[in-house]
Order: sequence, then C-alpha cells, then structure tokens
Amino acid sequence: MLEKIFRKHYSKKYSYVLDAIFLFFSIEIILFLNNSSMIIRSNSDKVIFILICLVSITIFKGYVMLLRFTTFIDIGKIASGLLIAVLLYAIYLNANTRSHYNYLILLFYISLSFLSLYRLITRILYSNISKENKLINTLLFGAGVNGLMIKKALDDSNTTLISGFIDDDKTKIGRSIEGKKVFSLDKKLEKFVTENRIKQVIISTDKLKQKRKKELFDFFKKKSVKIFNLPSIDKYASSKGILGNLKPIIIEDLLKRDAIKINVKKNKSQYEQKIILITGAAGSIGSEIVRQLINYIPKKLILVDNSELSLFNIKNELSELNINIKVDYLLKSVTDNHSIDKVFKNNKIDIVFHAAAFKNVFMTESSPSDSILNNIMGTKNVLDNAIKYDVTNFVLVSTDKAVNPSNVMGASKRIAEIYASILSDKSKTKIITTRFGNVLGSSGSVVPIFKKQILNGGPVTITDPDITRYFMTITEACQLVLEAGAIGKGGEIYVFDMGDPVKIYDLAVNMIRLSGFIENEDIKIKYTGIRPGEKLFEELLTENENLKKSHHELIYIAKKEKFKNSIYEINNLIEVSKKSEVKANELIILMKKIVPEYIPKNKDYFNLLK
Repeated sequence: MLEKIFRKHYSKKYSYVLDAIFLFFSIEIILFLNNSSMIIRSNSDKVIFILICLVSITIFKGYVMLLRFTTFIDIGKIASGLLIAVLLYAIYLNANTRSHYNYLILLFYISLSFLSLYRLITRILYSNISKENKLINTLLFGAGVNGLMIKKALDDSNTTLISGFIDDDKTKIGRSIEGKKVFSLDKKLEKFVTENRIKQVIISTDKLKQKRKKELFDFFKKKSVKIFNLPSIDKYASSKGILGNLKPIIIEDLLKRDAIKINVKKNKSQYEQKIILITGAAGSIGSEIVRQLINYIPKKLILVDNSELSLFNIKNELSELNINIKVDYLLKSVTDNHSIDKVFKNNKIDIVFHAAAFKNVFMTESSPSDSILNNIMGTKNVLDNAIKYDVTNFVLVSTDKAVNPSNVMGASKRIAEIYASILSDKSKTKIITTRFGNVLGSSGSVVPIFKKQILNGGPVTITDPDITRYFMTITEACQLVLEAGAIGKGGEIYVFDMGDPVKIYDLAVNMIRLSGFIENEDIKIKYTGIRPGEKLFEELLTENENLKKSHHELIYIAKKEKFKNSIYEINNLIEVSKKSEVKANELIILMKKIVPEYIPKNKDYFNLLK
C-alpha cells in the first residue's frame, strides 16, 4: 500500500503541507507539556511560527530533495532552517525569560524530530544506504525508481560515480536524489558536465522516445560524452551485472522511429495457414520478411534465392528456431522462367513477396543488361506466373530510386513498377507495390561500410558533403511491407513515411562519435565525389503522383498513373538485353523511352541522350 502511495514523485507542495502539519503538532505538544510557561498567545502565533519555518527551510534549500530520497545532508538543511526560524520566532514573541528560551529550544528539537523522522522512515522503507566508489563520472537519464536502483548497483561496482540525474519531469528538475541534483537538458547541465568532467550518460528507462533519444545524443555529442542504453531491470540483475549489460547507443537507435503499430489481427488473417513465396528470400529485406512471417504461422514458406551461401545461412537460422512450419529452400534465379513456372505449378501459392533485385547503384550502372534481366525480366517472370496460377496477392518491393531515376537500377525498378501497374488492371491477382528508401544495415548500404571504415581507423568516405538520403530500419520496412500486403486491394503503390531526410555527413559524424572517436581528429572524413548514376537527393513520388492517406499513419497511397503501349516496349527491352553483343547505350535509350523522366547522372549515358 505504501509503495503505491510513494511510487509517484510528488511536487514540493506536498512537503510543505506535511511539514506544516508536523510543525503544528510540535506546538501543541509544547502547550500540552506546560501551557502557562509559554508566551504563544493565539492561533495566529501558531500560524506565524509555521510560516517562518517553511520560509526559512525554503531559503536553506530544504525542499529541493525528493522526499523518499532524503539524506542527512538534507536533514542538515532542514535543521539550519529551523534554527533560524526559532530565533526569529523568539524575537517575534519577545521571549525574555529562561523558561521561554527552554521551551523554544524544546520546540526546535521536537519540530526537527518530526520533520526528520517522517522523511527518514520514508527513505528506510524504499531505499538502502549505499557506499560511494568513484571512478567514471556518470549521469543517469531517468530520476525514478529505476534510476535509483541503477545508481546503487553502480555505486557498488567500484568503477562508477553517479554525479547527477537527468529527467524530463518538471516536478523533479532542480531537486536532488541522495544528494545528486536532477537536471534538464539546458545550459546549467552543459556547465555541470564541463565542471565535473562527465564521461558517460546511461539511459535508465526504456520509455524514452526515439526523438528524445536523438536529442539527448545531439546534446552530448559536442561534449564527447558517451551514451549507453541499459536493459530492463530483469536483465541487468543477471550474473553479468550492470556493467556487463551496458550497451552502446548504435546508429539505428538514432534513426529508427518508435514502435510501429501493426494490425496484427488483420495480418494474421491474411497470412495464417497460407502458402507464401518469397523471392530474394536470403537477402536483407527478404530474410526479414521471412522472420516476421513466421510469427503469423503460415502453412508453408517457399524461399527462392540465387545465392547458395545466403540461402544456407537463412536455413540454419530458421532450423535453430524449431518452428512448426514447412519451409522449402530453392536455389533458383528469377530470370529462369522455366524454374519459376515449375515452383508455381508444384505449389498452390497464395501470396508472393517479390524482393529479388539487383540494388547496388554502382554495380548495376556498369552492367545494365544483367540489371534489366534480373530486375525487369525477373519481376515479369514471377508476376506472370503468379497471375497464371491464380495467386491471390502479389507484393512488389520497390525503391525510392525508381522515382525520377538517375541510374540503371532506379530505371529498371521503375519499369518493373510500370509492368506491375499495367497488369493490375487486367488481373484477378491483387498486385501491390511498396516503395521506400534506404534500409539501414542492408547488404551494401552505407552503415556497414562506415562501420568497417571506422573499425579500420578510417578514413570514412563520403561522395559529397551535401548528399542526403531517407533511412528506415529493416524491421520497420518489412513490418510495413507485410501491412501493405494485408490491406492492399490491388493496383496501389504504397509509399512509406521515411521520416526526415538524413545528411550522410551527419550520419558519418554520429557513427564516429558513437564509436568513441572525434571526426577529423581520430577518424578522418574523406570526400570522393559523386559516383556515376548517383543523386544528391532521393524522392518518393513522381510528378504525376499524389499521396493520399491509408489506414496506417506511416503508409500512403500514390495516385495511380496510366501507361500506354508500355508492355510491348518492356518486352522489347528484355529481348534486346538478352543479346550477347548488345551495347549499354542502346539499352539506355530504350529505357528512356519507357521512363521519360529517367535522366542519367552517368556522364557517358547523359551525353548519349542529349
């Protein structure tokens, strides 16, 4: 019962009220002991005494501490305030006899006893005195129960000194816990960090919003203060101890959003006990789609990929989970239409997630024919068979690089989108396209490249200081892909809310700081120049598309475009790409006819189209 009462951190007014009550009891006890010797004449004299005490204790900062974390330092502040209050009260009462002085001294001790006793009892009920061992000056974000428990554990570690707390609760800011002040993110904290040589901040709450976590990181970045997450109380109570569970903030913590709300019931009805084909199933996106799909207990998963090692790795991963779901692992390429037809013929497939694609801008730019065959013909093969064998839903995983493309990869993915859009009007199969930006941690993405460069001591290479990209974690992207696949009625292009664009330079600086280094001092940043086919800024919509909201706040629907006579042109592009002697220039011209907004950033191709 008492724990529930004190679980909340109350504002100062409650301390004032409690002190006023106990001060009143102190006077009544004195009057009861010997009323005739006192010079307290009326109730107004009692009120004056209480007010003088409260004001005096306030001046001595006796109310800045949190009640249940009172220390003897705080008791000293209360005693000093009471002593001055009694002296002032003696002057007010015109005390002039030994008896008056004796009873005023007694009033001081009784008042101090009451005010101290209820504070110390509260503390004893909810905390234990811990010893302090100093080494690393540390701040704890979170001035609550978890923060106090972590402080005690760290005090016992013989390695860490908690110098203060940080919190967003206005009722706690400016007060103290076990003599340690509670700060907000302001200039006072900046000064405190400098003066006390703070080396690290530990986040002691798992309720911190991602936006606030990024603000916290940005605040301490310029001070070269390291920031750590701490697992739940259950985890850090393990045998490894609290220090063994410290986890560095990683770049994903700063870029990801708060937990995405997913319609689990709708998704379960869509995917439970269904036969589902995933192409590119061993890649970054495909494998995460597989991981999330198994939560909905499909009847069977058919994993298609042309990478032997990657498919073997996902097989081992799923085997360790001991899932009660049948899984077929097929080492096939989506460019082999005969093999793909066989997969559909031998399985009554309900849903297809087509994630197989060449995605690296540099590699696809140097080999346009292979990129066209894999990204366009591969999509055509899978989609044509899905329609032929009456698949219910087909989900195409696309990219923001398909919008106003500047490279072969983006143009090939845009043509795949166009093909899917045309067929959606003629097919019973619900054909859905999902479009999003860069995925953190995917193979070939900038984050693992930066991590490796930092690990090797630098330099971290950036093509241009102004280059900007949208980012989303693999988990977020695949959650939204599954959500779109469940709600799609066919023909839609779902565009995901990618959040704010991120400058790659800022990303590099943050990753260097998170690794404990300083940019251009410990780790150099080097500019290499824009690569062929690369844009400074990515887009999510073409000029002819407008967004409208879907049922999900992070998923939008792009206005559908009308395409004429593109099927013949797409088939012709594929056939030309198959020719052994085909030149890249010829393919670029054909792609440009299908996608007029395609403006190559590769100087060789750009000059060709002038």
